[in-house]
Amino acid sequence: MDVSGEAQPIELASTTTQRLRGMLFRDPDEVTRLLVPCHDVHTFGMRHPLDIAFITKDGGVLEVYRGVGVRKRLKNKHASMVAERFSRDGDWLCVGDVIKLGTPHVNNTYRRGEQK
Repeated sequence: MDVSGEAQPIELASTTTQRLRGMLFRDPDEVTRLLVPCHDVHTFGMRHPLDIAFITKDGGVLEVYRGVGVRKRLKNKHASMVAERFSRDGDWLCVGDVIKLGTPHVNNTYRRGEQK
């Protein structure tokens, strides 16, 4: 995931079990979890505040919540995925950002006539 022009480590949660677990029973770390598909999250059972962002299928950031405490439920019916991480200071996603998923340091630029 690209945040502020820098690649950030992510963990993709695409199965029902992975999405249900999310951040539950985890110790704080530097990884952002991307729950796909998802438009509804909760912090019941969480031990630490979270940063949560609702994102469209095209990567557009719709809503961002920082420092979400325990026992909260957030949803956005227009979201296709949710990024969540343990809350911390510093830059993160902002409404209107577009996230880019891919392999960092790979040149995806092609000149006319080159094979992809």
